[in-house]
Amino acid sequence: MNSTTPQVFLGTAAFAGESFAERRLRAAHTDRFRTPTEIAAVFYQAALAHVDGVITLSHLNVLKALRKVRRTLPGLQVYPIIPNVIGYVREATDYGLVGAARRRLQQLALVDLFRIGLRGVRNTPGVLKRDFNTLMAILFEVEMASFRALRPRVVFLHGQITDLALALGNRALFELYVQVMRKRFGAEPGLATNNLGWLLPQLEEWQLEIPFLLTPVNPSGFLMKPSKSVCEALLRATPSVVIADKVDTVVEPDGNTWGYLRRHGIRAALIEFRDDKSLASVVKQAKEFLAGEG
Repeated sequence: MNSTTPQVFLGTAAFAGESFAERRLRAAHTDRFRTPTEIAAVFYQAALAHVDGVITLSHLNVLKALRKVRRTLPGLQVYPIIPNVIGYVREATDYGLVGAARRRLQQLALVDLFRIGLRGVRNTPGVLKRDFNTLMAILFEVEMASFRALRPRVVFLHGQITDLALALGNRALFELYVQVMRKRFGAEPGLATNNLGWLLPQLEEWQLEIPFLLTPVNPSGFLMKPSKSVCEALLRATPSVVIADKVDTVVEPDGNTWGYLRRHGIRAALIEFRDDKSLASVVKQAKEFLAGEG
């Protein structure tokens, strides 16, 4: 992930029924993306459109599609968001707790199961006490096992976990996350958040340097908390690379969207798939504006 060259990343919410797109598009996506092969076709299309990578949760069909695409396009970068909190809840609802666990474990190699089991044994006291940070450390292992073959360079902590730890003042979890990502998995740590205006001052107070942030930045101020103006001021001061999220939640992004990001020093953005016709043009326009050429 380059901090100087304008970059555009593809999200995978459309393939998992989690898109913010209007109801018509959500229904069309749900009908269309039922298999890994159908999802893989969009990843091939995105690569041709010069998307710089895919940012995704650990949706099973999406992971299968990415592994399929990487066999022929090894340069397509994948940046996980972990843990997939919503996915676990949905699978537990659909398959029950035991069934959901079985589905996840079936995706893992024996060596990964052994590593996870070994670390679980080492952390038995914390598990028995239901210590949140201990349980999260084991969950990091489970999630990263699903992405191991994709060799991610940057991994984002899920926004719900980031914001919960922030609200609780849980500095230790952030320190644990940074350590685990760098020492265990050789990846740079990133944080997803919907509370940028509170997160950045707290990180500065804790003297924690997080190189990558994934957060809503858009002209309407959607989910820019506590306010659009506060976030804008912090964007100009942070040394972290900020990837703009939720840029296309209401309408397809246009020159106004990309111009706004550029004026606030943003040179990377996450877009969601809307339709085949617009993908290449959106990526092209975004890169031109973020480079200051639009």
